[in-house]
Amino acid sequence: MIMIEKRTLLKSVAAATLVAALAGCSTLPGSGPSRHDIAKDQDEEAGDHEYSVVMMDVGVVRKLGGPRPVKLNETFSTTINGRPESVLGVGDQLVINIWETSGDGLFSTFERKQSSIDSIIDESGLIFIPYVGHLNVTGKTIEEVRSAIEEGLKGKAVEPQVQVALRTNVSNNLVVVGDVNKPGRYPLPVGGVRLLDAIARAGGARAPIYEAEATIVRGDIRDTIQLDEILGQQGNNVWMLPSDTVQIMHKPRTFTAFGAVSKKSRHPFETETLSLAEALARSGGLNDGMADAGGVFLLRFEDPEILKQAGVEPPETLFHGRAAAIYRLDFNEPEAFFLARAFAMQDKDILYVANAFAAEYYKFIRIYVQPLLDISRTSTVLID
Repeated sequence: MIMIEKRTLLKSVAAATLVAALAGCSTLPGSGPSRHDIAKDQDEEAGDHEYSVVMMDVGVVRKLGGPRPVKLNETFSTTINGRPESVLGVGDQLVINIWETSGDGLFSTFERKQSSIDSIIDESGLIFIPYVGHLNVTGKTIEEVRSAIEEGLKGKAVEPQVQVALRTNVSNNLVVVGDVNKPGRYPLPVGGVRLLDAIARAGGARAPIYEAEATIVRGDIRDTIQLDEILGQQGNNVWMLPSDTVQIMHKPRTFTAFGAVSKKSRHPFETETLSLAEALARSGGLNDGMADAGGVFLLRFEDPEILKQAGVEPPETLFHGRAAAIYRLDFNEPEAFFLARAFAMQDKDILYVANAFAAEYYKFIRIYVQPLLDISRTSTVLID
């Protein structure tokens, strides 16, 4: 009789504990919000939500699934007649050749009707030419210096003809540093040099172009771009100017996977482009025992104007001018596999797969119910 009462008491305690656990099941640990938790914010009035949930279909993938063109700051593209003018500066070494038509001129003899003068631009920006005097040549082009010398010799030399050549370029330089094979300071040729040419002169990037990032610093202006974005858009292959600094860094594109996937981690692209389908495969695919096939989400910050052009109302809250967008894909539909193949991933995207409702149920059983049943069973054996 006492044994039965004790056994009944234990079962009553186990039942009471189970009820308490059921009452507190909202504290059940999870890997993230459910599909319904993510979508509930969209039930509010337009403009009040903090993010936009976009259901992927053919139209959305066509308008928003492609890669986003990246453009450098327009300031870097500002040049004269398509390329920057090369001007002279302190320390540059010039060779000035002067011809005269007569053999008894200032710079000619009967044997040779030409003279060469080597001149270095001094710290005041001046050069000295006999019978012309000091000329301020800093900030001037070679043609402007040639014209100034020729004009200064009129009436002194016999029909002078002047040629100016740049022997040593000291003032027109750029610096290439970082993950390149030959970092250093490089002179800018008279014909100019573009960004990719400057990187090539430094031996090229050590990393693959889709994992290399170029930062250009020009005075107080700086901007960053991946090297493959320069090859893809020639407008990004800008002309370099004196005193520019180019830094090459190894910066692989990555995405992060959370939720009911087999490999929760940060994953590198490892290729120039990556589709959503490939990103899911890199994450080990959907976890069969946990994943909600209708709750596959891609989270990223978008340009609000791009969302508007695609017919999506951007949220009222912006993060540094960018709108939080969540793209949802339902893998219960066969077309989802084709949509995932056509949707391009971007750097720092977040991939999240929600847990299925059944997974939460089995998790509750495993965490709360099974231990209570084990306690009841073990206690009963001990009492017997």
